[in-house]
Amino acid sequence: MIESLLIQFPPMLLGAQLILTLVLVKGDICPGQRGRVHKMLPSIGVLWLAVASLRIEAFLVVFAIFYFFSQVQTKKTRDQGPTWVLYLACGLALSFVGIQAAEQVSLPAVIATVVLVALLGSSFAHLLLTIARTRLQAFHNILPVAGVLSSMLLVLVTVLNVYSIPEAELELITSDLLFGFALLISAIVVWCWHLFFTKPPEKAQLSISLFMLLGAITVLAPTWAI
Repeated sequence: MIESLLIQFPPMLLGAQLILTLVLVKGDICPGQRGRVHKMLPSIGVLWLAVASLRIEAFLVVFAIFYFFSQVQTKKTRDQGPTWVLYLACGLALSFVGIQAAEQVSLPAVIATVVLVALLGSSFAHLLLTIARTRLQAFHNILPVAGVLSSMLLVLVTVLNVYSIPEAELELITSDLLFGFALLISAIVVWCWHLFFTKPPEKAQLSISLFMLLGAITVLAPTWAI
């Protein structure tokens, strides 16, 4: 169970890294916000460390992230730090996820791995940016919308994949499919909850949504390899 969960981390961490890198390099953020975003990087590094328990290559990403973190300030700062290290960390993460996708046993599993970069990555990045109290309001709208679109694509890939399997096998996984879809839809509703009432997102809301997404993906993942 834990291994099935850890396998979903690399796409999530890659997506979050890309978004945080965009914020740090191109975002119009004040010195205080930059320092708070820097504080979020160790959480990504620690999760990559967990992934390294499955594949030692993940240590390269861990090293790059923590080296960058050691070179920047976590208080008010305008210093971007050695951005080449940040780019290196993203490149290493991209390579790791690319290899993971190439090792999948079916085309739907490959597509799903790519889609998860957008889905889980947007969710985790949204949580980190909310914890960092960034004032980039556009991300509070863009990231949930990206989640909705990527979840729709994920459902489409899953349905098309199971549509062609024999009826006897389909009956065995129907309950898992329904539970996974229900959990996925519920996670998206929770994620977008602040949009329905036009209010700022809350950390608890985004945390619950992320955990539900990870649960849904863990349930649905075996169906992509059929």
